[in-house]
Amino acid sequence: MSLRSLTTRADLPLAGNKNLAVRVTVLERGCVRYVVRTAHVRGTFVLIPEHLRGGSVLPSSLRVQFGDGMDICGYYEHRPDEPVIFGMRLHGWTDGIDPDHVSDGWFLGRYAASLRAGVHRQLTTTVRRRTEDVIRALVAHWRSLPRRQELLLAAARPTAEDLAMHEAELAAQAEGEVADLQGMRAAARRRLNVVTGIIRRRPRPVRATDPAPVRLSLVDRRNRPLGTITVREVAVNEDVAGTVVYEVHGARVHGRFTVGRNVYRPQPLPQGVHVAYGHARARYFEYERDHEPTVNGVRLDGGWDHSTTDDLTASTPDRLPAHVRLTRTTGHSAPAATARRAAAVLRILALHYLDRPDAGALRLAAAQDMAWKHLSDTRQALRDLRREQTAAERRARQHRAREQQYRALLVSALPGLDTALRPAA
Repeated sequence: MSLRSLTTRADLPLAGNKNLAVRVTVLERGCVRYVVRTAHVRGTFVLIPEHLRGGSVLPSSLRVQFGDGMDICGYYEHRPDEPVIFGMRLHGWTDGIDPDHVSDGWFLGRYAASLRAGVHRQLTTTVRRRTEDVIRALVAHWRSLPRRQELLLAAARPTAEDLAMHEAELAAQAEGEVADLQGMRAAARRRLNVVTGIIRRRPRPVRATDPAPVRLSLVDRRNRPLGTITVREVAVNEDVAGTVVYEVHGARVHGRFTVGRNVYRPQPLPQGVHVAYGHARARYFEYERDHEPTVNGVRLDGGWDHSTTDDLTASTPDRLPAHVRLTRTTGHSAPAATARRAAAVLRILALHYLDRPDAGALRLAAAQDMAWKHLSDTRQALRDLRREQTAAERRARQHRAREQQYRALLVSALPGLDTALRPAA
């Protein structure tokens, strides 16, 4: 006997010592129609197992549709034989009902309403309570059907292929994440080896501070002369490892600049260059430095980061930062003429620093000063990546398993299939 031939009559217990006379018919796709004809309640309810993306492999919740029919119907269109309870006609549906644990309280969804003249109206309290009583009785009867598992299988098969493809896509995404994370872990391990090598290297000798003045010529971005400055070393590799502090005078420039490698990038061996306005006493978080320079009579603060030295000449890069402080935490850009002269000073000092015979030793000193932090950060990154990869591998396995379960729904029921495809979260 096919599922669709199952049509019975039943009297279902209702709250208030009343009975609900129903006629039960099994429809396509595992749906069950309940036609109710009793006092104050007349109409058709259809219980539909919900087979949802991301849900259980077999449907684990029900949607109760008000009115007959299996076709898609707009929210503003009436269905045949919509239930009438206490004179109010029900429209729409309510979903997400757990058949094994129907709520004792209010549970009708927002799409359960009354539709009159194209306007949706909320159900009255009396109608709402009686509707929920009726649904509880219908769900209890549905739960007791002897071929309930076959209903779930029939409901799942029409969408099983689409859901299997969806799970396959999610599995492929997770497997792609695994491959990416494996590459990131390999890069982190290489980085760890580099940092360890830096820590183990013997420090190289750094030249002591040379107070002898040096004259340097300034040019703008078009190589036009802007005068000369006198540069004198004040400190070498002292407060901030790998840096040189220069005192500058001449060509409308007076004050100190701290020059070193750009350690504000993640490379274990720092690249590029960093020039700070003033005498830097710490690597980070200095709101104000000693001996901040004046350019064209304007006092400047902040600094310039550059990630490479390949494009560095006396005239390039063009636009470099020149910031004027107003308060401890606020300021604005310097005038154009001041910014142009400050950029020339930053470039020539960076080149002067890089031309030192001990530039490699200063670079190693900066790298070793940061190496233990890089080592700690890299180890933590490896732990995080390992945890993320484990989670991605778990997701990939879960999605592949669910894909196979969905595909198993497409074949004829075999002994033991019901057990293998029990609803799973």
